[in-house]
Amino acid sequence: MADSTTFPSEEWFGALADVMSEQRGLFEPLGAIDCTMVVQLEEPEDQELIEVKFKSYGVDSVRSLKSIEEAAPEHFTITATLETWREMIDNIILNGRPDLEHTLNFLTFPDEPMIVDGPDQLHIDAFFRYNQSLQLFFNGAAKVASE
Repeated sequence: MADSTTFPSEEWFGALADVMSEQRGLFEPLGAIDCTMVVQLEEPEDQELIEVKFKSYGVDSVRSLKSIEEAAPEHFTITATLETWREMIDNIILNGRPDLEHTLNFLTFPDEPMIVDGPDQLHIDAFFRYNQSLQLFFNGAAKVASE
């Protein structure tokens, strides 16, 4: 397990990117991934935005954003409260992968408690097209200690 990092942070997502690189063989059967994901934490007093650019079978870049306007034009956004994100991540850490009620698919399907959005439907569709690869990316949390 990697050194402890704080979710959400560039370091935490960078650690997931390292796990993805180490586990490339798990991603290859799913096909190359080419999309930009913005993770957005919506809290009454604050908003965190982390952009993760995926290319081929890995992560091209991770960066914090001050506003959604800074995001790459071809992005989609996954928005949820810190509590929702923590519950999903803790479930992955506990089980090595999410149980059925803590997958990205389950949590986003009714747009509650996570919402997938973007500048247009084509970019939103990338979330669904690459859903399994994105889930495997987050499953890397089982190998990254987080606070």
